[in-house]
Amino acid sequence: MVAGIVMLLAAAALVGRNAWEENQAEKRSTAVTQELKLQIAEVRAEQTDSGKMDREEPEQEKPETLELDGEAYLGVLSIPALGLELPVMADWSDTNLKRAPCRYVGEVQEKNLVIAGHNYRCHFGALERLPEGSDVILETVGGDVLRYQVTEREVLAPTAIEEMTAGEEPLTLFTCTYGGRSRFTLRCDWAA
Repeated sequence: MVAGIVMLLAAAALVGRNAWEENQAEKRSTAVTQELKLQIAEVRAEQTDSGKMDREEPEQEKPETLELDGEAYLGVLSIPALGLELPVMADWSDTNLKRAPCRYVGEVQEKNLVIAGHNYRCHFGALERLPEGSDVILETVGGDVLRYQVTEREVLAPTAIEEMTAGEEPLTLFTCTYGGRSRFTLRCDWAA
């Protein structure tokens, strides 16, 4: 009887901790997204201003990442059908994944970007509900707005890293399913 009570208390503590972590992730993601959008707007304004001026110096290269509070970000990922706007961290780690979706591998410029997100409700938890044809938008810190559409949905084994990263689409999003037994994956091609 005592062992059963201890197990129930441990399960309740685990559920409580997960809920707390998700709440913290949502707060951080919202604040960082707002700051990134402001920074991206400033980059666009600078690009517009420099484009109007007659200069002899070469155009500056667009930044690939932007540092906020000691963390590097690629931009803001929007999934309108899910009502999501999320920052995308430049470097994947277990710690970063608890904060925001992260670049798992690839580059925006190389058109082989793979983004991992936690299955929190406020991150990628609803990806499974996103149908093919749905819009996905990435605003880079360099000021580009890249528009994609979901072209394929698949479930992969958690060890299928080669299959995850071998897609030919310019953008792949993935998250673990509840329990971590598999990875739900969306392949996205350029929007028509």
